[in-house]
Amino acid sequence: MKRVLVLLTLLAGLALAERPLAVATIPPYAALARAVLGDGWQVESLVPAGANPHVFSPTPADVKKVARARLVIMNGLDLDGWLLAKLVRPNNLAARVFRAEDSVKPLVRPLPSGAPDPHVWTDPVAMTFVVGDLARAAGELDPENAAAYLERARAYELELTELDRRIRQRLAAAPTNRFVAFKNPFTYLVARYDLERVYLITPNPAAQPSPRELAEAAKVLAGSGLGYLVAPLQLEGEAERVARTLGVKPALLDLLDQTADDYLTVWEANGRILARALGAEE
Repeated sequence: MKRVLVLLTLLAGLALAERPLAVATIPPYAALARAVLGDGWQVESLVPAGANPHVFSPTPADVKKVARARLVIMNGLDLDGWLLAKLVRPNNLAARVFRAEDSVKPLVRPLPSGAPDPHVWTDPVAMTFVVGDLARAAGELDPENAAAYLERARAYELELTELDRRIRQRLAAAPTNRFVAFKNPFTYLVARYDLERVYLITPNPAAQPSPRELAEAAKVLAGSGLGYLVAPLQLEGEAERVARTLGVKPALLDLLDQTADDYLTVWEANGRILARALGAEE
């Protein structure tokens, strides 16, 4: 019996090892890829959940992953160019490179600086275009299962559309659409859900808030009656300290799948958190 179990374990391991590998730069795209590609693929993220992709430094293990990947998925928009420069070009020119930016070009918004905002995955509607194109890319690599990829993509597009409807409904029930942000302009949420970002503390995420910025934010918060500071969960400690200084609560949005490895789950929670920050009742 023990021999049978050992054999089954070895066979299962071999089956997993034989699955084609898709590597995404950040967890949100890994989550979307798992939904589209299904169990026939192994999907991994290079950047750990909650880590900063702007300053990510690949490890030797990441090099090995990309070297054997059939499909690599990146955001583009100057967020993860290190994938091509440090991993794909030196190690695996045969890999199919999928750029989410190519799927959402008409939806790309500018940062306050004027540069393109790379955080396009924070728009659930934009991701409906990404999953469709991702399914087509997978089908070109694996024509035998092309129809299955498209079918899963269409089902997931409907789930994303329904997620967008629920978020929109929650935010519409809030007494205000105005908020103060910390270190992230939340460009795509503002555009998608008709919100008004009345003040952004420290547009440069690498900088510390100045006394002048904090004083201005305090004035805006007092004048508007807002009780929350909207910030990325990935900056939790810093955001909590600033919120305490300003006498408000932090509303922490998970932008990089720190709380779950499922896109729908993460953004369902983000929608509730943002609605609460805008004054909606639980």
